[in-house]
Amino acid sequence: MKSIVIACDVMKNNLLSLNDKLDYVFLEQRLHDTPKKMNELLQEEIDKVEETYDTIVLGYGCCSNGVVGLKSTRQRIVIPKADDCITLFLGSSKRYREEFNKEPGTFYLCRGWIEYGADPYRIYLALAGKHSKYPSEWFKYTGRFGIRRYDEETARHFVRETIKNYRRVVVIDNNDLEPIHYQYIEEMMNFLRDVLQMDFKLEILKGTNRLFKKLVSGDWDSDSFLIIPPGEEIRQGLFIRPLPGLSLSTTICRDQQFCI
Repeated sequence: MKSIVIACDVMKNNLLSLNDKLDYVFLEQRLHDTPKKMNELLQEEIDKVEETYDTIVLGYGCCSNGVVGLKSTRQRIVIPKADDCITLFLGSSKRYREEFNKEPGTFYLCRGWIEYGADPYRIYLALAGKHSKYPSEWFKYTGRFGIRRYDEETARHFVRETIKNYRRVVVIDNNDLEPIHYQYIEEMMNFLRDVLQMDFKLEILKGTNRLFKKLVSGDWDSDSFLIIPPGEEIRQGLFIRPLPGLSLSTTICRDQQFCI
C-alpha cells in the first residue's frame, strides 16, 4: 500500500519528524480564512494524485466544513475524526472538549502555529511593520497586511477587535519549542494584556504526537479516523461530537482557532 499525505503546514514539523519517507503536500494555513477556497484547492490536490497511490491521508479536521464534499474517484481517503488541528496537537477530542469547557475563549499556539499560522500579535507586527526581529518565513503569508503600514493606534484597534472575545492563550508544548518561540509568546502575552487592559491568561499544556504517529504509520482506528472509500464524499455528520450542555448544531465542525 502506498500513501500520500496532504496536510496543513502547521503540522509540517510534527509529521516530518515522525516519518520523512512518505510523500507530502503541504498547503498554507491561511486557506482556513476561506473554507470554500480551501475545499477547492484540496480537491485539486486530490485529483492530481497519481494512480500509484491507493490512499490519500488528509492532515485536516472538519475545519469549518472545509473538507466537506471532498472525494477521490481512485483512492480511499483517511482523515482524522477531529473538529480541527488542535485536536491532533492535544492528542484527542476528549482532551480538546475538556479545554473547551474550561475556557471556550481560548487561542491555541504550538510551534507549527507560531511558524506557519496566524495570531493577533503577528497581525499587529505586520500591520505596524515591526516584524524584522523574527524570521521572515514566519510572515510570508501576512504580506497583504505588511504592504500598507498603519499607525500604532489603528493597528492596535484592529487587533483589539479580533481578540476581544478571547480570555486565554494555551501553548501546546510537544518538546519542540526553542528560545525564540518562548520569546515570541512572552511578547505576545504582554502585548495582548496591554491592548485589552485585562489579565489575559497563559497556560502551557504538554502536547502529544499520538495522533500524528497514527496518521503517518497507518494505524487508523475507527475511534480516531474516518476511512472514506473511493467515490464517496466526506460528510459533515461524520465529525459530530456533541459537547455536554450544547446542542448538536453548536458542536458540528467547531473551529475555534482565529484565522487571518
